[in-house]
Order: sequence, then C-alpha cells, then structure tokens
Amino acid sequence: MTNHIDTSKLDEPILDDRDPVYADYMYVADGKVVLSDWHAITAREFKIRIDAKEIRRCDIYGRSEQFFGRAA
Repeated sequence: MTNHIDTSKLDEPILDDRDPVYADYMYVADGKVVLSDWHAITAREFKIRIDAKEIRRCDIYGRSEQFFGRAA
C-alpha cells in the first residue's frame, strides 16, 4: 500500500529568497522533504547549497495526519 500526500491541502508556502533557514528544521525542496544542516542562512543560500529551485516551509503536522490518518 502506498500512501499519497495531497500537497494542495498542506500549509507549505514558498519561502522568499531572503527568508531565514535554520538547522534541524524540515523544508520542502523541489517537492521533496529535506532536513537543513545549516543555521541562520537565507532560503537563497539554502537553494544554492542543495541545488534546488524552490524551498517551501514543511507542514509536518499536515503530512503526518495524511500519512498516518492522524497527527503523529
């Protein structure tokens, strides 16, 4: 069984290039969930470091609720 995440129902806005990115936070980079290893860099710097075109905030609660049928 494959669980599908409906990203249209998640609160995952695109980060502006000037927005801060923090270590040990999860983000969505080009559609894939990633964990940041860097603290206090900008979204632009993060995109360069991981070779991504788009960074979004990750809705961990919403993803858990869809995947497990409830919030983890």
